[in-house]
Amino acid sequence: MIEKQIYVITGGPGFGKTLLVEELQQLGYNCCGEFARDLIFSQEESGGDILPWKNPKLFQQNILQKRIAFFDSVPDGSFAFADRGIPDQLAFARLRGFGAPKILNSYSNEYRYAQKVFVTPPWLEIFANDSIRSESFEEALLIHKIIVETYLSLNYQIIELPLLPVKQRTKYLLQNLLNFENDGN
Repeated sequence: MIEKQIYVITGGPGFGKTLLVEELQQLGYNCCGEFARDLIFSQEESGGDILPWKNPKLFQQNILQKRIAFFDSVPDGSFAFADRGIPDQLAFARLRGFGAPKILNSYSNEYRYAQKVFVTPPWLEIFANDSIRSESFEEALLIHKIIVETYLSLNYQIIELPLLPVKQRTKYLLQNLLNFENDGN
């Protein structure tokens, strides 16, 4: 098992994860973006077929490789933020009816993120879908529920972020981390 201080920011689609990660990146923190969204966009632009609705297995493998590469790139003793983590893939596999693929189970246990996982809760006022994020709000709620259940089943501590503008949400997250570190946890 490999443990790193990579703080995952997760939750249902359209609830503000990416804006939060982008804000953290602008503040100079080491962050990775949402690999799945980026891959879908690039594949649609290039006419490729590494898409979840065309080739779900190849899509999952590609995203898993990118998540592992980011995990491995974070130096020991430092910390980073991730827009989703390997357990999110496990949650999406469950959602899509693939159960819990052995490889995703294995990597979810082998690559351990920071104990605290920050969750952006459902927030109808900011929710919007687009050509890549096509889920309805009700579907996003179901995805959110499965993601949270997946992280809890892997013994992560869920910290729900407040429904605040992105700068205030970022301040809350960073203050929470500072308090967590000062408590010696």
